[in-house]
Amino acid sequence: MMEVSHCDEAKWYVAQVKPNGFALAEANLDRQGFETFMPLRRKTVRHARQMRDVLRPVFPGYLFIKFGSERADWRKINSTFGVSKLISFEAGKPAPVPDALMAGLRARCDDHQILQPLDDLRTRERVRMLSGAFADFVGEVEEMVSNDCVRLLFELMGQTTRVDVPRGDVERI
Repeated sequence: MMEVSHCDEAKWYVAQVKPNGFALAEANLDRQGFETFMPLRRKTVRHARQMRDVLRPVFPGYLFIKFGSERADWRKINSTFGVSKLISFEAGKPAPVPDALMAGLRARCDDHQILQPLDDLRTRERVRMLSGAFADFVGEVEEMVSNDCVRLLFELMGQTTRVDVPRGDVERI
């Protein structure tokens, strides 16, 4: 991925990608000199009685693109293979994503755009499991066991069950 920042005014925008068009959109935008960002998260999927961990987009169907307002060729993004359209709220003008939101999102991702675990979970907070045998279960944080492990309480078959899981396997709800 090429990093091109044309000036200090460069902002992040959101493009809707076509179904299964992420790789095509990213390759074509990169070729055109646009910086792209699509945060991913690890998730366990079940299929045919098998479970496997996969990377899935945090915002399925959307891709962040960075460009400066002086860049006149941003309009070609809408006709880039794999891209459906830039998100806009005014006719003819894409809507920028707030800088603070993008800074926070990018800070939580590693060099491979994979979302890292939350480091500010609190006791009694409700979370959803993203992977493992308890994928999609909702539980409550009982305590932080270590820097990378959290103890959750689940209702399972009428019983409250304690489970220690990696912090990266949960998301706040």
